[in-house]
Amino acid sequence: MPDMIAVERALDLVLEAARPLPPIVADLADLPGRILLEEIRADRDVPSWDKSLMDGFAVAAADLGRGKEVAIAATIAAGADPGALAALPPGQAARIMTGAPLPRGADAVIPVERSRAGSQPDRTALQGPVRPGENVARRGDDVREGAVLLEPGDFLGAAEIAVLAACGRIRARAGGRPRVAVLATGDELVPPGEEPGPGRLRNSNGPMLEALARRAGAEVRDLGIARDDEEDLRRAIASGLDADVLLLSGGVSMGLYDLVGGALRSAGAEVLFERVAIRPGKPFTFARRGGTLVFGCPGNPVSSYVIFQVFARPALRRLASHPTPVWRMQPGRLASPIRQKPGRAGYVQARAVFRDGRLDVEPVPTSGSADLVSCARGNALAIVPAEAASLPAGSDVAVILLDDHGDR
Repeated sequence: MPDMIAVERALDLVLEAARPLPPIVADLADLPGRILLEEIRADRDVPSWDKSLMDGFAVAAADLGRGKEVAIAATIAAGADPGALAALPPGQAARIMTGAPLPRGADAVIPVERSRAGSQPDRTALQGPVRPGENVARRGDDVREGAVLLEPGDFLGAAEIAVLAACGRIRARAGGRPRVAVLATGDELVPPGEEPGPGRLRNSNGPMLEALARRAGAEVRDLGIARDDEEDLRRAIASGLDADVLLLSGGVSMGLYDLVGGALRSAGAEVLFERVAIRPGKPFTFARRGGTLVFGCPGNPVSSYVIFQVFARPALRRLASHPTPVWRMQPGRLASPIRQKPGRAGYVQARAVFRDGRLDVEPVPTSGSADLVSCARGNALAIVPAEAASLPAGSDVAVILLDDHGDR
């Protein structure tokens, strides 16, 4: 029987095997979700001219008294050429739109709400006083030319894409996007859309692992279901070994039909370990062939879910060049007790909620590692040390806040 290794050692082996993918230079449309691998600096001051922050009237603050009626010298729209604007005559105002450049001689903007029609169409009555600089953004107030805006290791979300676009960068150097193949195994499985016959189950692990991999930023390919037959399993595994990561579920325990380990060895893969001191998920096979990583997850849904979160997700993030691939543990306080048989670290489905600056952690009721509904009810994993038989209510506990924590 293979030796059982600690979670920490297993994770070290996974991360040692997960080498960052070669960087790419991608277009803006292909950058979201990737990791930036270069420094981005501002190519100009932002704003590049003194501009109005409001729809209203540009004035010289010193010229304006309370309720003073003034002539409207010009109307300035956003997009006007700052260098082509005439200077504001003393004692007059320019009608101005949000984002439009301020004319020379103006140093403040009165909002349109503080104006009323004047005695003639080309005049307005403005309610003062106004301070110099009011409702005005000066050149470079937001960003100075040459300032570092994004750094290597930054995640490229919507705001970062906007920064790139504002800098005129339509391409950037970024980390690769892992390609993942997902294969479920077992004679008992049928596709989700089929009615399962006697003794059969719908394949839920495959779609779950696909969704988890996509959430982690991977491109995913579904390999369907492989039967508990050595030749069928070898063919299916071979079709997934061209991916960066092959995610398998089922066939990794010690039963007569648990054929994954042998099929992987037949395909030339090096099996690094097959049993981990984790609950749930002890029969977990990790292997590699060339640059392909193979995660043989247990067939029980909760076990597959936990193995992905603890091991496969960090590997995918390492492949994508993420600077912090491993979950950051959060300190929490147990609302209810947890009991377990010592010997394996427990990763317990839980709901974690911040209350009064503290993370309250409530374990999710479950009937065991086949109870996939418990995964849907949790938003965190509470970690019970391997040597602990129980943690009473009120105990401090380490918590992983899952990446959809805020959505549940």
